[in-house]
Amino acid sequence: MAVGQRKILAIQNDKTDPPHLVGLWLEELGFTVEVIHAYAGSPVPNRVPPSILAVIPLGGHMNANDDANYPWLPIERALLKDAIDRDIPIFAICLGTQLLAVAGGGRVEKADTGEVGVYKVKSNKIKDSIFNFDGELPVAQWHEDIVTELPAGATRLASSELCDNQIYRIGTNSYGVQFHPEIDLSIVKTWERDADDAFLDSGKATIEPEFAKMESELARVWKPFVQHWGRLVLEQ
Repeated sequence: MAVGQRKILAIQNDKTDPPHLVGLWLEELGFTVEVIHAYAGSPVPNRVPPSILAVIPLGGHMNANDDANYPWLPIERALLKDAIDRDIPIFAICLGTQLLAVAGGGRVEKADTGEVGVYKVKSNKIKDSIFNFDGELPVAQWHEDIVTELPAGATRLASSELCDNQIYRIGTNSYGVQFHPEIDLSIVKTWERDADDAFLDSGKATIEPEFAKMESELARVWKPFVQHWGRLVLEQ
């Protein structure tokens, strides 16, 4: 496969949540990450373009069903439904994983208690091509909505105490992760300056110290998973 054909489409739903680390890790494999700035009015296709090998719907402060205020969301869900139907690989992050669930017929609701900070997710001990791990792993969280019902046929791979569906799989190589493998301390600082409801409702004054302490470990843990997904995309 020629390098020029290694295109991944990322949908950026929020100005402050670019592909960042996940994009850099995939670029190391020779991918080009094409970003649609949906938050700024860039048009989102309702089908996956022929040149695209995979799709990454990113995070954002909005609800996955808030179509009235964010009119590109139903188009993004249609794009994800098209990817599901054609088994085009997806790596969905936070809001993206909620959009993916709704696109597939699942449900998203506000959590009783959100997660903002560094938490742990626990494997459900189900064999998987990528997320095949034992025990618990640290993750960076920033959300108050959760997937409460997975699409039919989806497989739950990892959970946390406050969120059952932390990692799930649809089809052969599409995944939703509720946490944020793409962020570093610079993004955390930006999110705290532009505090959304998830942060304001968390009761926390800051998560910078706990995140800074774990920043290197989070990247060390999640880079191999993201790149493993990327390698499987190339094999399809």
